[in-house]
Amino acid sequence: MPRTMCAFVLAFAVLTGVVGVCPAAPPSPADLMRSIETARKAIAENETILAAYGNELRTLVGNDPASAKRREEIRILKQYYAHAIEDYRAKITDDYRKIQEYKARGVQ
Repeated sequence: MPRTMCAFVLAFAVLTGVVGVCPAAPPSPADLMRSIETARKAIAENETILAAYGNELRTLVGNDPASAKRREEIRILKQYYAHAIEDYRAKITDDYRKIQEYKARGVQ
């Protein structure tokens, strides 16, 4: 019985995250530069998608229910992509700040 209880407590601790996990090493300046390039590419892709949705939105002129529904869907999608672009830009800013901190400490 005590052995079963010990196994249960250990399993519970592992599943709930009570047992400490080694933290990952902070990203290096090279990792941060790769992250910035990835974010720039994602921004460019999202801006292309936004432009396509903008063009589609301008072509929907009817007042029928299907057009109204599609306009609403496009507005929601455009909000999503605009928010994603803002997040990527904030990440780029944060990564540049971290790179500057590395440079200030003399890490290359």
